[in-house]
Amino acid sequence: MQNINIIIRPLLLTIGILLIPFFGNIYVDGWNWPWTAFAFFGVVLFSAGLAYELAGKYAKTGVISGFVFGEMVAGGVIAILRHLNPNDDVAGVVIITFLISGLFFAFVGYLIQKYLGKKRS
Repeated sequence: MQNINIIIRPLLLTIGILLIPFFGNIYVDGWNWPWTAFAFFGVVLFSAGLAYELAGKYAKTGVISGFVFGEMVAGGVIAILRHLNPNDDVAGVVIITFLISGLFFAFVGYLIQKYLGKKRS
C-alpha cells in the first residue's frame, strides 16, 4: 500500500493543478490551451512530483538540497540569458535548463551524500 502512495499523490496533485487551465479553457475567453500543452505539463508535473516522492523516501538531504541548488543555478542562468538577449524568446531554454540543472545537481547531491555516508561509517 505504501508503494501505491508514491504514485497516487503526484498523480492527484498533477490533476488538481491541471484543473486550473482546464476550467480556464472552458470559462475564460481567449484562454485556449491545446491538448498537447496539457499532456506536456502533465508529464512535467507528474515527473517532478514522482521525483520528489522518491527523493523523500530514499535520499532525503543530498538529493533535495542538490535539486534546490540546481534550480537556483538555472534561475541565475535564465536571468543572465534574459539580460544578455532581451529580444529573444527563451521559453524552451527555460524548461530544459531547469530540468537538466535540477537533475544534474540532484545527482551530485546524491553522490555527495553517499560519499559522506561512507566516510562516517
